[in-house]
Amino acid sequence: MRRGYIGPPRRSWNQGETVKFREGWFDSGEDVFLSRAPGRLDVMGGIADYSGSNVFEMPLRNAVTVGCQRRKDDKLRVLSLNAEEEGFDPKVELSIYDLFKSYDQLRSLFSFNPKRRWAGYVLGVFPVLIHEGIVRRFPCGANILIDSTVPMGAGISSSAALEVASMSSILACYGLKLDPMRIASLCQIVENRIVGAPCGIMDQITSVMGRRNRLISILCRPGEVLEQVEIPDFIRFVGINSRVKRSTAGEAYTKTRTATFMGFTIILHELKLEAKYLCEVSPEEFRGELAQVLPLRMKGEEFLRRYGDTVDTVTEVNPYEIYRVRSCTEHPIYENRRVERFIKLIKSLSRFDSLKDAIPTLRKAGSLMYSSHWSYKYRAGLGCREVDMIVRFARKLGVEMGIFGAKITGGGGGGTVAVMCSSDSDWALEEICSRYRSATGLKPDLFIGSSDGAALYGIEVHRTGR
Repeated sequence: MRRGYIGPPRRSWNQGETVKFREGWFDSGEDVFLSRAPGRLDVMGGIADYSGSNVFEMPLRNAVTVGCQRRKDDKLRVLSLNAEEEGFDPKVELSIYDLFKSYDQLRSLFSFNPKRRWAGYVLGVFPVLIHEGIVRRFPCGANILIDSTVPMGAGISSSAALEVASMSSILACYGLKLDPMRIASLCQIVENRIVGAPCGIMDQITSVMGRRNRLISILCRPGEVLEQVEIPDFIRFVGINSRVKRSTAGEAYTKTRTATFMGFTIILHELKLEAKYLCEVSPEEFRGELAQVLPLRMKGEEFLRRYGDTVDTVTEVNPYEIYRVRSCTEHPIYENRRVERFIKLIKSLSRFDSLKDAIPTLRKAGSLMYSSHWSYKYRAGLGCREVDMIVRFARKLGVEMGIFGAKITGGGGGGTVAVMCSSDSDWALEEICSRYRSATGLKPDLFIGSSDGAALYGIEVHRTGR
């Protein structure tokens, strides 16, 4: 098999994420275009991204690899080497003409069979590229193969990694080039409009543009990379997977997002505020007149009667639901301030030569992570018993054992805890996992290490044997 490469200088994989060329899946003698996109560890910011917050993310070593090859007919054939172990159908086949539908029709198409819903993250790329004016049509179908070390429902953005790897591979296969931010925004459309998950854009940007051993600072208004902050050698950020599944398409996440936009809509209407994003409001402004106009709770039908729909384009107010409007609106405003302070503290670590000198700063940064976790639970109404348990065990071990901070990640409601710890904290991490397993019977996973995003990794080209 001949190997070629398109893109910037790349690192060797050395992580076991290789696409297995199954006999009969790819056609002989045709190029296969490979892309690799990492999951992400949400260090700070989380669900505040959809409110225009600053967020701070790390691309993980765990990644999704996608290979795409043109066919000579109109068929789209997708095979996931990991879907079956997650309880899904591993193979989906459609005609490319089956995707010539509206976004609403496509969402119904992929949600009709829950065991095949995952294919929307991959095949949704084709109609999005057409609907958004990137191409007028595709000349042929494709064979697509997926291999992943990013577990579904773990809160480390398996969906964004799958979208980004698929988008990058498909673009290369059909000779299309887009800038990294455009790729991220199109992947968000796949998730919002095709899959129906109301996510923000931080996951896609991190998966496309993240850099190994750096934290990426993103201003989600709508999406701008502010800087890439190098992680000092004496600390690291690690994910502990609770093994409690979560999803941005889940009811709790959607309800929290809806309540947040209800609050923002009320503020805009009642106070004639000129703002495009909720996080343009400072905590000081919110504590004044703004908070006073927000009800603690509000039934959907009352909101719809008084204000019509919200300014959000991807969620709908349920008239029969009761929403926690004030606290859900408050969370992203305060989270944005926490993120800004956290970034300054992490950047200031560059002046220290050793862990001992940095401990006072790390204590302050860790306190912000614990505050973020508290706000997730009590303001945003997200989280779960098992995740709270991991954070509590981390806090009990504390600074003396090299654990400086911990918080829930991403959309909350389960999934992974982000831990800030010393680089030699293996014993403490194992102790947290041991205590958690004894208390719950669940065996947690550790997500350790970082890798480059899809843009820096580039595209690898393989020629299958004749």
